[in-house]
Parts: sequence; C-alpha cells; structure tokens
Amino acid sequence: MSNVIWAPLTRQADETPYTCKLKVYWKTTRLWTDSDIQAYHAQVPQLAEAARLSGRRFTCEDFTLELLCDFASKRGLPVKLTDGVREYRNMDIYDPDYHENYPQTPRGFITMVMVSFGAPDIQRSGENTVRLSDPRALLPGDILALSHDSKGRASGGRAHHIQVVTGKTESSISIYQGNSNWQIHKPITWVNKLFGRNSADPSQDAYAGMKPETGLFIRAANGWNYRNNTTGATQTDFLKYFELYRWDFLEFNH
Repeated sequence: MSNVIWAPLTRQADETPYTCKLKVYWKTTRLWTDSDIQAYHAQVPQLAEAARLSGRRFTCEDFTLELLCDFASKRGLPVKLTDGVREYRNMDIYDPDYHENYPQTPRGFITMVMVSFGAPDIQRSGENTVRLSDPRALLPGDILALSHDSKGRASGGRAHHIQVVTGKTESSISIYQGNSNWQIHKPITWVNKLFGRNSADPSQDAYAGMKPETGLFIRAANGWNYRNNTTGATQTDFLKYFELYRWDFLEFNH
C-alpha cells in the first residue's frame, strides 16, 4: 500500500516506540475557519451544477457528501463524519477492515463514506451537523431532511430523503437532490447482497443512485409549495415535513 504516512508516537513516560499508520485520502493542511465556511456556501451552486453535469449518479445523501468532500479536499480541509458505528476521517488511523478496498484519493474517501452513510446520519446534530430552526437561516449548502411526512412519522421522525439548498430568497428556496431507483428497495437489496452486490456502493453497477434533479420551494399563504423541476411532481405545503441542517464544519477540526 503506497502513500501511507508512518508516524512514531511515544507516551511521555514510556520510551518504547509505538507506530501509528495513517491512511491519507487527502492531506489536512489547515482547519476550517469562518471564511472557509462562507466560501463553501458561496460555491455550492457551482459545485452542485458541476456534479449534475458530471454524469455521476447519486443517492440523496450521497449528493450532499459529494459537494462537501469535493470542496474540502481541494482546500486541504478536514472532514470527520460518523454513521453511529464508526467515524470517517480524510486522514485516519489505518484499519484494513475499513480502508484496504479504497484508494488513497478524495474519490476513495467519498466512496467509502457513501457505502455506509445514510439519510438519518444527517440528523446526528452535534456530530455531523447542527440543526437550524427557521428557513430564513438557510444558506446554499444547507440540508433539508425529509422526516415528518407519513413515512418519516412511521419511523419516529427518521429522515428518508435529503435535499441540498442551492439558493434562497424571501419567497423561494432552490434545491438539488440525488435520488434512488428501484434497486434500493427490498427484496432487490437482498438479492443484490446474495450475489455480492451493494446498492449503496457508487463504484458498482448495482448502485441505486440517479442523475441529480433540481427543485423549487415557493412561499405561499399556506406554507412552502414544492415543484420538482426534473419530474414535474408537486407538493403543497411541503417544507413543514423537513428538518433543516448545516454541516458542523468546526466540529470537523477536532
């Protein structure tokens, strides 16, 4: 395995050398600052459109991961995410069980996280994100988590769809989103697993992601009405079913 950093570590009272082996997907050269966060918000519309035109497919949560990691890797900024089972860092202590199958590139990191990270992981406030209380606070790059429609209520408010804000005015909110095709549903996922395929792995043909879509919320007298610009589907007073989040950028520094 090439490009692994070996870092000798010793305890203060212990002269026995210890070795820490790191897997580096991109080097952290500096930490997030307010100016970096502002730059992320400013660049998200361009990042989202570039991802849409890239020809890649994305599930909904994978699309927002793509934008975050694309921005951070090009600036040497850290990313630290958790799915509740393990933590993912762009520079991480090497573990062959997790790291061996992914190249030491930003794309390798993105793929590794996408395999395990789901829409409910956006709701890990204080770890991955911070929660926003008002649509007026939304900025490009912020995240809408569909959690309180009938499907969300049936699972106790567990998010099952994610959208990324790309623009906002007093009367409108523009979004981009990934989506999932029929391969994400049971029993197809069981069949895929039986044959060693994974609908959550963007490197496989069985990946359930779709080409990114765009949409628009329009403020109305009774709430925020929604239209999917790609499919033409509409929903009345739809924003009330979403929770609002922002990446916890400063937490990534720790």
